[in-house]
Amino acid sequence: MRAFADTSFFYALAVEGAPRHQEAVESYKAFEGEFWLSSHVLAETMSLLTNRRGKPGALSMGRQILAARQTRVIHADDDVAQAWDLFAAHPDWDFDLVDALSFALMRREGIDTAFAPDRHFAQMGFAVLPA
Repeated sequence: MRAFADTSFFYALAVEGAPRHQEAVESYKAFEGEFWLSSHVLAETMSLLTNRRGKPGALSMGRQILAARQTRVIHADDDVAQAWDLFAAHPDWDFDLVDALSFALMRREGIDTAFAPDRHFAQMGFAVLPA
């Protein structure tokens, strides 16, 4: 099984006091498939962790993400036009362009599940873990 992993999931996984931290840790340990993420999600995660937890925390999490056998980082550059269309088509929804890139990539790759404890992926019709 393949599932997309979002910044919100990696943040919950990395930060002990974050909402849904324990759920993220348990679901990460239990998942036996492949985690897919875009290079944009990796960059967004590193920026968020650097700003909120400092560079050492970001480096630690980044190393874990990149070293994990079940992690696949892919480039979403070919999905920018479709992502922009999704982003522009929903001016009243507050997801950002990185999320729209994730949606476009998931659609292209046929991935219907996301580790994303925020509402944006569910809004777009994807199954969300942890539930």
